Parts: sequence; structure tokens; C-alpha cells
Amino acid sequence: MGKKQIENLNGSGHKNIRANHKTTLEFTKEKSLTQKGNCIVVVNVDKGLTDLDQSFTNQCKSEQCKITVIIESEGISDEIIGFGHPGLTFQDPNDMVIRTSQFICPRTLMIRANKAARNLDKQLISKLQDERAKVRIELIAEL
Repeated sequence: MGKKQIENLNGSGHKNIRANHKTTLEFTKEKSLTQKGNCIVVVNVDKGLTDLDQSFTNQCKSEQCKITVIIESEGISDEIIGFGHPGLTFQDPNDMVIRTSQFICPRTLMIRANKAARNLDKQLISKLQDERAKVRIELIAEL
């Protein structure tokens, strides 16, 4: 692994975060959340896929690109590792979806992830369920 690109995002927790989806995990710019959004783990994020730096997204369009996502709130953190793909378009202005599968759509940040929402650290999920929680997300793309 040589070349590294980093993006930092900030968001918030929400009382309706369930984090029990078995194949995806999502961050959204939306400020509110219904209980149906069981893959959403962070709301009010300050960037969507279209806001990411082009050098970051270009690097993620390689199957050799390892993407690490670190979610942190109040000293509790967890890490998700997945991969890029040439088919990624980074076209959604509001959402970022991490997928354990190889499915790609305009909302996909990475595929073949080692965790979905339900696999996150339970202490972190508890923090994310607090509307006052400030959440920091770091995206790291490495070639």
C-alpha cells in the first residue's frame, strides 16, 4: 500500500438508529430518520458522495483500492474495511452506502466490506443512538 487519500466527515447520532441491517451500512445528510432506516448509522453528515474530493474518488475506482472507514463518537470507535471498484460513480449528493456485497449503484461508497450495520461495536451503536452525539468519520483509500 503506497498512495493514501483521506476524507473527514462529521455527523450526528439519532434516537431512531437501529443499526441492525445485515448487508449494508449508511451515512446520510438527512437530519431525521425513521425506524425503517435500519442500515443508517449516522445522520446530518456534512458530505455526500458528490462532495468527496475527486482525487479520493478516482483512487477508489480501482479494485486494488482498500478503503477503511473509521467511525468515532465520544472515544468509542469501530473500523470497516472494504474495496473500491471501477464501476463506482460517487453520484449521490446525500448518502454513502457501505456494502458487504458487490452491488454497485450511485449511492455506493465501497463494496465487499467486512462489516454491515449490525456488526458494529455495540458500545458505538449505543453512542450513535444519542441525538446529542457528535460523530467523526474518517475515510481512507489506499492503493
